[in-house]
Amino acid sequence: MVYSVQQIKYEILAYIKEFGGDFSDYYVGLTDDPQKALFSTHKLDRKIDPWLYKQALTHQAARTAHDYFLNLLKSDGAPAPDRSEDTDCVYVYKKSKRTTP
Repeated sequence: MVYSVQQIKYEILAYIKEFGGDFSDYYVGLTDDPQKALFSTHKLDRKIDPWLYKQALTHQAARTAHDYFLNLLKSDGAPAPDRSEDTDCVYVYKKSKRTTP
């Protein structure tokens, strides 16, 4: 299922509200392979760490949602990668000692 910018914002805001903490306690990323990003790159444990990802309608929609969390709400995260049209997933996880930014 693909989501609009507003739907992605809503889903991530609900996720953050559910698990608590400041926006800076969360890492919001942009990728074309969320499984690899979450579990290989950031070293999340599927069974312990809370995480979420949503596929956007377009690459630009994903970038817009990603920018909202990084620039306006000051979540942690890396700048958006290249402009590849395949990069259309926004993901979020609550940082911990186990995770790698």
